[in-house]
Amino acid sequence: ASWIVRAVSRLPGQYKRSKMPEDDAPATEDQELNTPEEKEAWLRAHGVEIESAEDRRKKAEAAAAATHPLDHVEGVTRRVKYVRIPADDSEPFEQLEVILAHDAAGDQLPDILRPRFIGGGAINEKMAREQAIWQLGENGAALTGAALENASAQGSTETFALVRPSSTNGNTGVYLYLDEVGMLKGLAPNSRAVGLARDCGFDGVQFYGDMFVGRVQAEPSPMRNVDFAVADISVGSEWLRAAASENYRYNQSMSELQAAMKDKGGMTTIGFGEGSGDGEMPKGEGDGYRWSQTDDEVEVVVDAGEGTKAKDVWAMFRPDHVKVVVNGETKFEVGGDKPPGLFRKVRPDDCTWTIEKGKVVVTLQKTDEQLWHDLVAVP
Repeated sequence: ASWIVRAVSRLPGQYKRSKMPEDDAPATEDQELNTPEEKEAWLRAHGVEIESAEDRRKKAEAAAAATHPLDHVEGVTRRVKYVRIPADDSEPFEQLEVILAHDAAGDQLPDILRPRFIGGGAINEKMAREQAIWQLGENGAALTGAALENASAQGSTETFALVRPSSTNGNTGVYLYLDEVGMLKGLAPNSRAVGLARDCGFDGVQFYGDMFVGRVQAEPSPMRNVDFAVADISVGSEWLRAAASENYRYNQSMSELQAAMKDKGGMTTIGFGEGSGDGEMPKGEGDGYRWSQTDDEVEVVVDAGEGTKAKDVWAMFRPDHVKVVVNGETKFEVGGDKPPGLFRKVRPDDCTWTIEKGKVVVTLQKTDEQLWHDLVAVP
């Protein structure tokens, strides 16, 4: 069941009951209760506090709202528009707005939207474990129901780049924001979001549950959220007309980069940490890896072992979490179960990896051009 029972107090073998009028008396003790709703109603009637997934979602939304100004103050805060795409095709697109600090840097929507993805259905443990085993090998079998329940209870936002910032589009990017475990919760497919991705050149993708669309401006630095309106989803929108060609050029450039890395050994095509004199950027090394950086990227070179092929490698990217698994063995991880996480957040959709001569070369895309003083955040 998706609800959690929290007894006000508990006596041996029974829940404490509140006094009730006779005409509102609860069901008899031997009444059969078949559905979660019936059980919840019975427990409420017996004086037990119930916290449902919907209750948790509302509390989280209230807490998130409390972290942001409730009123717009000119020069102190700014309003930013974004759009909800309901999974139910009968519902119209919804124009939403958030109030951010005037100097808020980076993409704020993943954190703002996280409460929206709390609850929403029980995760299919069998499907989740199969996916974990496919991605992580034998390590995936250790995935527990408690971990899955926690992922659902906390909420988690995944981003999908419809178009990335570039010099040809005014350095603006448009992103979808979705429930990271929406498919595992059995949420309804979102056909309009799928269609929008298809219009941007992405065939074969599937999305589940309500989704959101927002825009970021990468230049001038730092990156920040900017308006995205319902009207921007129309087929006549300039960004949408250009999205497919933009993504084609991006994929082409990534292919050329990987080819260049292969030709030159993979370690010298991107010049990290090669500054001169006192201007050299921070870099370092750890157990089985070394890292370096440029203004907009961080490179991590992980020892994978001679003979390692691309099919042996799985990498996971989150805003403050990166993990590299080789043949089912975790070779490198920062964040997740190994806090405190990366020094600064990254853009998961723009992170990549390649395999060269027994090394996994991970490229993390910074959210801004801030200098990283270390790879790992200060606890």
